[in-house]
Order: sequence, then structure tokens, then C-alpha cells
Amino acid sequence: MIWALALAMDISTTILVGRKHIQLAPNIFHLPERMGLFTLIVLGETIFGLVSSLSDHEWSIESTISIGAGLGIAFSLWWVYFDSIDCTVIRAFREKGRIGVYTTWLFIHFPLVVGLVANTTGIKHVVSSAQNIAISYTGELVICGSMSLCLLPIGVIQLCVANASVNAEKKRLMIQGSAYRFIAGFVIVLIPIPTIVILPLVLILIISVICIMQILLDLRLHPHRRIF
Repeated sequence: MIWALALAMDISTTILVGRKHIQLAPNIFHLPERMGLFTLIVLGETIFGLVSSLSDHEWSIESTISIGAGLGIAFSLWWVYFDSIDCTVIRAFREKGRIGVYTTWLFIHFPLVVGLVANTTGIKHVVSSAQNIAISYTGELVICGSMSLCLLPIGVIQLCVANASVNAEKKRLMIQGSAYRFIAGFVIVLIPIPTIVILPLVLILIISVICIMQILLDLRLHPHRRIF
């Protein structure tokens, strides 16, 4: 209750203050670096929690593949987030008074971090489950819902960067990248809907392949990293 009240006060203050907030605008480079560092810490906790919780786990070919897929998901989220984080939005806020895009960019990090934390729980649940027994419907909802809660905010962040950018090429890349995040997020959240029996290993492999595809699509988009 206290956290919800504090969050409501924080958001409402930013909105109500309006253009006066520009007079106390954050540093162009400091805030993106702080937000990126916070996200990196949460991602690091994901990897650390996954590895430490499975230290006493019985190893097998299935569990090894499952853990590798879980780590692949974490690294994919790191890639797609940090590939789009820069000072574009803060610069547009300071120099052009773009309050709306700045506020959206700032507060969309909250559901992103919640998704990353929930994703840690989901991955650990899937990896630690018996790989020859179908995962529960609740388990599917946790892992798929948390993954969507990671990808969709990243898509919004990229849209904010595209909206604030004055570079036409960068705007195009960010819009295309956000479209891939939205499509992937909606596809993953649809997985539990048919209530099909699915093994934990199969589920985490499907999600990891979708996440890795995000990296490959990014590599295909950027001319300076083009591999196709």
C-alpha cells in the first residue's frame, strides 16, 4: 500500500508540475546511465539467482539445455534493451520540452523491472521442474506473462526513442525494432491460451528461440552490424 502510494505521488508530481519540470531537468547522460545500471543489476540478479538456485540441482541433458535456454533469454533481454538506451529522450526533453515522451520513457521502466524480476521466478520454476512432466498452467502463465512484461515495455522505450529522435534512419530502426518487440511479446503471451500440454524444456526453448530471433533481427536491421 505504501509503495503504491509513493509510486502514485511520484507519477502525479511529474505530470502536475508540467513544464516547470524542465527547469530541473536531469542530466542528459546521467539518467540513462542510472536507468541502464539499475536494469543491468536486475538482469544480473536473474543470472545469479538462476545459477545459485540450481547448484544442488540434479544435472541431466534436459536440465542443462533448459538452463542454457534460460541464460539465453536473459542475455537476449540485455541485448534488446541496451541496444536502444541512449540520451535521445532526455535531450529532447531538455532542449525541446518533450514532457510526454520523457515521462513515458521514464515510468515504463517500472513494469520492465517488474517483468524482469518475475521472469527470474518463471525461469527458475521452469528449469527446476521435472523435464518429463508437463508444466502447470500457472507456470506457463508466470513465464509467458513475465516475458511479455519485459518485451512490451522495451518496445515502448524504443518508440519513445524513435519519437524523440531527429535522425530519420535511427527513427526507422527504432520503430522497426519496437514492432519486433510487440509481436514477440504478444506471441509469447498467447502460448498459454490454448491450454495445450507442454513440457518445461519445450516451453523454455520456444521462448528462447523467439528471444534470440530478436537479436538476429536487430543484427539484420543495423547496417553497421549487418550479418546477412
